[in-house]
Amino acid sequence: MKTKNINQVIVWLLVSSMSMFTVSCNEDIDNSYSRNQSVIELQPSGEFVKLDENNPDATALTLDWTTAHDYGDDYITTYKYEMRVSGSTADEIVEYEDDGHFSRIYTNKQLQELLVNHFGQLTSTIREVQFTVTASFEGPRLVIPDIATAKVNVKTYGPKQFSADELFMGGTAVGDEDVRLEANNDGTIYSFTGKLNAGKINFPVHFGDEENAIGPETVAATPTLGEMPAVISDRSDANYWIIPEADTYRITINMNNQTVKIVAAGAVVEADQVFLAGSAVGEQVEMTQTLENENLYAWRGELSSGSLYIPFTFEGEQKMSAVPMQDGNHDINDGQSSSFTQVTTNTAGASRYWTIPRSGVYRIVLNKEEKTVTIYSDKTDLQPKTVSWNNTTLGINPYKTTIEKLYMYGTFNAFDHDPGAFTGYQDKFNLYPSLADPCVFVYKGDALPRSSQKDERGNVVQASVKFAVDNHNNNVYAFGSTADAKRNDHNGYITAKLGVEEKTVEGQSHNRYAYFIIPEGCNFVVVNVRNNTVLFDKK
Repeated sequence: MKTKNINQVIVWLLVSSMSMFTVSCNEDIDNSYSRNQSVIELQPSGEFVKLDENNPDATALTLDWTTAHDYGDDYITTYKYEMRVSGSTADEIVEYEDDGHFSRIYTNKQLQELLVNHFGQLTSTIREVQFTVTASFEGPRLVIPDIATAKVNVKTYGPKQFSADELFMGGTAVGDEDVRLEANNDGTIYSFTGKLNAGKINFPVHFGDEENAIGPETVAATPTLGEMPAVISDRSDANYWIIPEADTYRITINMNNQTVKIVAAGAVVEADQVFLAGSAVGEQVEMTQTLENENLYAWRGELSSGSLYIPFTFEGEQKMSAVPMQDGNHDINDGQSSSFTQVTTNTAGASRYWTIPRSGVYRIVLNKEEKTVTIYSDKTDLQPKTVSWNNTTLGINPYKTTIEKLYMYGTFNAFDHDPGAFTGYQDKFNLYPSLADPCVFVYKGDALPRSSQKDERGNVVQASVKFAVDNHNNNVYAFGSTADAKRNDHNGYITAKLGVEEKTVEGQSHNRYAYFIIPEGCNFVVVNVRNNTVLFDKK
């Protein structure tokens, strides 16, 4: 009995296997047969089409396709026509045909409007347009669709794009041959630093099949120091800028902003960072941009005897450096402000530099707006201010203080104070010396509070402040305002204005009761204890 059951199972498995094999073979035959019937062809009238704005109704492109394989009356054939553009995020155009219409015809205007308005292609640009025809078959058995594709490069008409595959500079200021310019990483900024002759200059562009040039809006334009508006046109029609004299120039072309900047090397300092270099330094060291003046850079430290020049880093490159104004002059003019010029950094390192005469501590201050540099040796270096006063807390008179910071004191913070500190003093409002000048003290931070509180006479006053040299008492040497004030009699107040420099009065007398009223929104204070001035501002 068991043997009979086993034999039945074996027979069933054999029959099932044969059936599956037969079905598999039939599917292979069907699929192979249908694949072998791929006969549809899609033929465009050309592989490149340049649309003609002057002939909007003329035929620009024709696409014809052949009929698919005829599987007989049991099958219905449908043709799906699709159009898409490379790089476009717009939906493809889809149309269906089942009535024997096997072509598409586009005029210049029709194709322009489809590409620009629907697919977002820019004017005067070339894009690859892909056309697909898919024949689908509906019938008693599965038939694989038949697909044909064609690709056509189409150039739209209209305003030229401010774009370049390659960018050059050309003209009599450049020489007989165009000079290719290099772009930054994202291809939006092209730059050049080097010698130009007096003469004409514009910027030839290779873009697709076009030969254009970037030039000024007007003929024979004179370069300014700033970014100049530019236009792009056929090279044969492009205007020129006029370079007035032979010199080293820095050129920057901003493709996004559509601007050109042509600046003689010595005319404007372009710097994101400022460094010291040369044998006096060793490895380059960065100068610090001061808080009181964004155009002022300073450094103080040890230098060896040797050469010194000052490279400017701009847009990640150190093409230009500050050097002595006169070629062959290497004198630091110790302690004196001197004008500098700019040369290429390679030239600076080779022959145009200052000579540090001996090793020691130096302070270097550079003003990139005024194009001046001051190099102080230890003999001429600026010194902090020392004042003498009666320190009643310590019981020392006279007591000398070298001013290393200034403390704000007044009703402005409601006489709040740090733990352990005397009433009214908070370190977050301290002013610290500039690296460029130890007698210039700066606060830059949050907007100063303008609280109200009773003053020494019992009157409620809002936003008053003076500047003290010590924070252990109110009876300290201070820098107050020029307001009329008298100890134990009356206080005085000057209402400061944003951006307007005021005089200060220093000492430990009636001036301690003469305050400034902080202007609203002030977050920047500069006190010069050498010149006795204060500036309240908003930055």
